[in-house]
Amino acid sequence: MNPYELSKLIHMELSPLAPRLSAAINRALVDIGEGSALVGLGPGTNENENVSFQETETIDPMGGDAESVLAKIHEMMWKLEEHSSWKVIIDKKPGRRGKPIELLYTLIRAKGNL
Repeated sequence: MNPYELSKLIHMELSPLAPRLSAAINRALVDIGEGSALVGLGPGTNENENVSFQETETIDPMGGDAESVLAKIHEMMWKLEEHSSWKVIIDKKPGRRGKPIELLYTLIRAKGNL
């Protein structure tokens, strides 16, 4: 699966639930990409350079189950990790049932082990 197909799949699945995460993954896959073998293109553009950025999002499950929203997000993160060198770390702020979920996403492209 190429980065454009993966980005489209993740966008279709996640944009109704987590639009900011969907946009961040699109940026990672399409704008930043897997890196180039060429040198001298600028910071973060070489394939051997590690790149990371963060995004925050507040999700209101709208009467739905917050656990099902998080399960769908994790399902798409497995797809991302399976088909690219990008990883997503998801931090969830502790909250109460029925309140919006506050999430911090850290997207990382690391060519070695994390």
